Amino acid sequence: METKYKYRRTFDYLEIIVLLTLPLPFLNLNIFYILIVLTIVGFSKYLRHERWRNYGFNSTNKRNLVVAIVVGVIFGISDNYFLEPFLTKLLVGKTPDLSALQDTKGNIKKALILLVIGWLVGGFFEEFFFRGYLFNRINSVIHSIKLQKWIVIIITSIVFAFAHAYQDLAGIISAFYFSVIMGLLYFYFKKNIWYVVLIHGIYDTFGVLMLYTGW
Repeated sequence: METKYKYRRTFDYLEIIVLLTLPLPFLNLNIFYILIVLTIVGFSKYLRHERWRNYGFNSTNKRNLVVAIVVGVIFGISDNYFLEPFLTKLLVGKTPDLSALQDTKGNIKKALILLVIGWLVGGFFEEFFFRGYLFNRINSVIHSIKLQKWIVIIITSIVFAFAHAYQDLAGIISAFYFSVIMGLLYFYFKKNIWYVVLIHGIYDTFGVLMLYTGW
């Protein structure tokens, strides 16, 4: 029994290390990292006999949906248009490098494509992976109940930040505090992934709107 427990712990740590490494820019996996992550998660879920609610896919209620929408709108406007430019310019003298997306200005087709990507990859996948799944998995190897919350938020936020290294140092800083805020919101909503997916999607919608209008 003890040997089985040790094997289980070893598998837990290996899975966490691999999943935390996949999004990092030095691997340059791009979209393939999503496919690899989903494969690993599916295999792990099968072996552990876990259910989707273990990763935050729980029922919602109208009150929290309204709160999430309001938070998404306020956060999306305040951060995209004001807070992010102010903080990044203050800390590193420039805003995140979004030059690869500059052709979105006035291009409704490109904007709609980015909007779909923003909701599917940014909203759904990133929240499921970084908040729902990784939070659950890392928590399983942390014994301190008091420290669990902050350890998982900081670890996942560091990885999330460096996954956005293509936006330069300003993008890393922006992604880090964004991830910390989303982690806190995940706990605020009692680890229900749907609310942070909604907030993230709304946030990205304002980001796309900013690119489209050339703000």
